[in-house]
Amino acid sequence: MQLRSKYFTYPVISEDTFFYENSFFTSSVEQTLDGYNIKLKLKATLINPELEDMVKTEDVLYAHHIECTQTCFRKVVLTNESEKEFILRDGDVNGLVQICSFLVANKDINKYSNKLFSSDFRGFRFDIEKGCIMAVGNQVNLRINKIRDDLANTASIFSIVPSRDETITNIKVDISGNKIVVVIPQETFSIYSNMSSSLDIQPVMHSMLIIPSLVYALTEVKDSRTHLYDYEDYRWYRSLRKAAEKMNVKFDEECLANMDPFDFAQKLLDSPIPKAVNYLRGDNDEED
Repeated sequence: MQLRSKYFTYPVISEDTFFYENSFFTSSVEQTLDGYNIKLKLKATLINPELEDMVKTEDVLYAHHIECTQTCFRKVVLTNESEKEFILRDGDVNGLVQICSFLVANKDINKYSNKLFSSDFRGFRFDIEKGCIMAVGNQVNLRINKIRDDLANTASIFSIVPSRDETITNIKVDISGNKIVVVIPQETFSIYSNMSSSLDIQPVMHSMLIIPSLVYALTEVKDSRTHLYDYEDYRWYRSLRKAAEKMNVKFDEECLANMDPFDFAQKLLDSPIPKAVNYLRGDNDEED
């Protein structure tokens, strides 16, 4: 969505209009990485006492319109908070993302007036319909580039194999080679082999097998943070380090000391656990 000059039949706070005195509305966006996703902090600043009170009562709301033309993604975030966090999922956007912010009526407002109307409109009253724009903020353009690499294909660093010992019922993890080897009971492996080709069930498999194995590997790396050179020859370690660096997480002593292996494992695999739960309840479509 591209902001353009527009004629309004009622007073609106904007940069190029003079319907109000001593009134102001502006907006900004901060972005940080959250795993493969983008966490947006949407900020709005409003100066107009009567409209500020209407925000508190939710008669009007801040509306942040997010659009990516390349993926046809569109979302409007409505809130009465001056700061609001929103997660842009990696699969939803790519390239240019435009964010335009407004103040909009959240209901029909009859006979609207404001003490800070400019002299040309002071004393007039207007009927404002729900959804009408009350103030226009800024447009922010973000360039979003996908950061996925080898970990999108778990087979590149994970190997799931059957145990040779028929009496073994536990899952074991071996990180002493190029891949993280997940050893599972033979009967379990037969079931896994029959089901693993289905894309829909992959989040379930990742949640049960890959996440625990990745947590184990990351915990070992964290505990060995003072001598990471022991892992340099392993492909799985180099892939994890590369993916971590793209998320602004360094595999160094200080950063690893503060790492939560379970939380970071989920981020590396794009949070498969909620998707697995949705699949198990029969909802095969991802949430909006």
